[in-house]
Amino acid sequence: MSSRVVVRMAPALKGRRKPLTLTNAAVERLKELQETSQPEEKNKTLKIGIQGKGCSGNAYTLSWVDEPKKFDEKVTQD
Repeated sequence: MSSRVVVRMAPALKGRRKPLTLTNAAVERLKELQETSQPEEKNKTLKIGIQGKGCSGNAYTLSWVDEPKKFDEKVTQD
């Protein structure tokens, strides 16, 4: 089973460099979380996003999704 990570990026940023790299420990932890998740969440894709939040800067969001959206960029890392 491979961990799937989806990152939403603006179209102008596509094609530059890899938008996200996870450590081996992070990939293993995501695999553990997916294996121990509820049956309806298995085989979903992890979507990682960034939201602007007040004066402190950005907040990161994590969610399991069935399918990436139109402007989501898929990054696969095992």
